[in-house]
Amino acid sequence: MPTPFVTIAGTTLPTFTVALAAAVLVGAGLLLRRVERPAALADALLLTLLGALLGARLAHVMLNWDYFNANVGEILNLRLGGLDWHGAVIGGLAGLRLGALLRRPSADLRPLLDTFALLLPLLGAAAWYGCAGWGCGYGREVATLADYPPWAAAESQDVFGIVAPRLNTAFFGGLLCAVVLLVALGMAWRGWMRGRRFWCALALLSAGMFVIGFLRGDHTLLWLGLRADQCFDLGLGALSVYQIRKG
Repeated sequence: MPTPFVTIAGTTLPTFTVALAAAVLVGAGLLLRRVERPAALADALLLTLLGALLGARLAHVMLNWDYFNANVGEILNLRLGGLDWHGAVIGGLAGLRLGALLRRPSADLRPLLDTFALLLPLLGAAAWYGCAGWGCGYGREVATLADYPPWAAAESQDVFGIVAPRLNTAFFGGLLCAVVLLVALGMAWRGWMRGRRFWCALALLSAGMFVIGFLRGDHTLLWLGLRADQCFDLGLGALSVYQIRKG
């Protein structure tokens, strides 16, 4: 299990932040290599990153409003952690569209989104790796590890640092992201689903995260008998299916 903090050049940083930053840098390099005029897209990608960050924080606050309602001063304090992937996707797409409108309103974003199909699971894997060390997204506590195979449950901590036998959601999340990445690579290699690869990857990721939601033990709001993040999973999944059918 990764440690909560890593030291780089004498500076101690959260593992979650380092893993996510590394994935963002790799993804940005991949995007800029796959476009014809990378300089023209730099501002759009910056707006995408900004939109993803704002959306991720907003969604996290919404999912944990019972806490932030009593701690309003912490809403803008990103140093305490707290980002949600659903908000990152929605905010990132909004930022990308805004950047395209400012640069060239008629721009076709589908080829760029095809590349985002590779970036999406890469960022997800980085987030789950960071969560494994930080304690976010932890699994439900189980009575004993003897009832489960080693990969399904492990001694892990929650956000309060309490170590207990829990379902290994970080492993399941990382495995899900690896599968989505392989599917995205396969579509790119075979030339399948051109212009719709991002939505295919998002549909798979949303479906997998919905299932993993039943295994999670971290606190969130409950909507309609489901975790609030599972409702977001269903929403993004429905949007993805609509975009796939729309073509």
